[in-house]
Amino acid sequence: MVRIAVKTMLIVLLTSISAQAQVAVDAIDLAQVKVYNSPLDVASWPVTTAITQLNIRPTGDPLEGVSLTFSAQQTWPDTVTGFTGLQYTVWAVWYAAGQWSTSGIIQMWRGRPDTGASILSGFAKYWIYDSRWGPGWGHQPVIGEQMGFFVTAGDARGVAEGNSVRERSNVVMVSVPANDTGSFSFPSLATAGVLGDADGDGKAELAVFRPSSGTWYVRASSTNYVSSTSTQWGQSGDVPVIADFDGDRRADLTVFRPSTGEWFSRLSSLGYSATNYWHVQWGLPGDIPVAGDFDGDKASDLAVFRPSTGEWFVRLSSLGFSAANYWYFQWGLPGDIPIVGDFDHDGRTDLAVFRPSTGEWFARLSVLGYSTTNFWHVQWGWPGDIPVAGDFDRDGVTDLTVFRPSTGEWFARLSSLGFSATYAWHVQWGLQGDVPVVADFDGDGATDLTVFRPRTGEWFIRYSSMGFAATNYGWYQWGLFGDLSPIR
Repeated sequence: MVRIAVKTMLIVLLTSISAQAQVAVDAIDLAQVKVYNSPLDVASWPVTTAITQLNIRPTGDPLEGVSLTFSAQQTWPDTVTGFTGLQYTVWAVWYAAGQWSTSGIIQMWRGRPDTGASILSGFAKYWIYDSRWGPGWGHQPVIGEQMGFFVTAGDARGVAEGNSVRERSNVVMVSVPANDTGSFSFPSLATAGVLGDADGDGKAELAVFRPSSGTWYVRASSTNYVSSTSTQWGQSGDVPVIADFDGDRRADLTVFRPSTGEWFSRLSSLGYSATNYWHVQWGLPGDIPVAGDFDGDKASDLAVFRPSTGEWFVRLSSLGFSAANYWYFQWGLPGDIPIVGDFDHDGRTDLAVFRPSTGEWFARLSVLGYSTTNFWHVQWGWPGDIPVAGDFDRDGVTDLTVFRPSTGEWFARLSSLGFSATYAWHVQWGLQGDVPVVADFDGDGATDLTVFRPRTGEWFIRYSSMGFAATNYGWYQWGLFGDLSPIR
């Protein structure tokens, strides 16, 4: 996530440390989706398996259409009612005619490798080709459009009740890829974890840090942001940091003291104890704290970026945060902004900076050993734009995104579309002076489109699980003038 500092009030984002989707949950609320030609109560069926891989391939490919990987492919029986001999049904979720719709469409027998019928060239013709599929029948998705997929046991096409095994997978959402060619990975239920989540429900909390008193104010997502707590930790001048140093996949309560280069952290694994807190000296006055996972062990590393020289200093969690074996990098120029993101999908933080004077991005990719000769350089943004390191397309890779505070516009080159500038995502969401927020408030593993309004303390959230709909946005009043955001 990007580090954003403003002189007025900002936000605390208790979000995940990496850009990867962390929890195998529904990417859209099925209870809000119209069901056609299939069991109407599918939203209530228990989720007993997780989709871990989804591939989309073009017409003529050996795996034409959609192919899915999920654990129940080995355990679900062949159907005993409906179309005998079928093992499961592939459902699609699409937006057309002003609503989200879903249906169990493609019937899959055991061992069938793919659905056939590609998305870009065949969805309207072969998937939803008549009025059985509601007012949006015949809709043809386009490149970059959000679509959902899931599977249910047995035969769900054209039946009212389903089968004796009424189970389903979670719903995953993807952006329709160019050329009908894309691969998307998702975590399994067995390995899914929650990183940077204070109450353990897989959603970002709504919180602010008040530097005048060193107090954190948090509204818990587990209570639908109704209940709140306040915790004193820090002093005037401290910088709030969101990190998971103990690797328990919950956010630790951490501040960095820029006047001395000290870190103070109340670890979640110790119940946020104020007596057994973690205190480390790492940094010099003026350094910027960076809470990334550079070694890929699912715990935050202790890192600082020195904006005066463009140097990085990293104590790795996998080495016990050793000060003797720290990493050192020279990457950046004075004025650059350090970015925490995973642009190459290897589960490790890349070494990246955004140059606000030119709108350029420079990244040394971890998958290439942080090479200085094969680094990634992209022009995306104007002077004054704010870099945003979120995962809007839910593919586990950080998207290339900027927010234009002068106009409230978002410009994103989605990783699922190969970071294409041609198919860039442009959204108007915010007013002049608003601040972009990088967080997952609905727990679907994707970044929501969120702005915070410093002058009024208001939050405006377009949820990814609702297709970023501008009509069903979330609104909250939380914070006072002068509050600060954490460094992410």
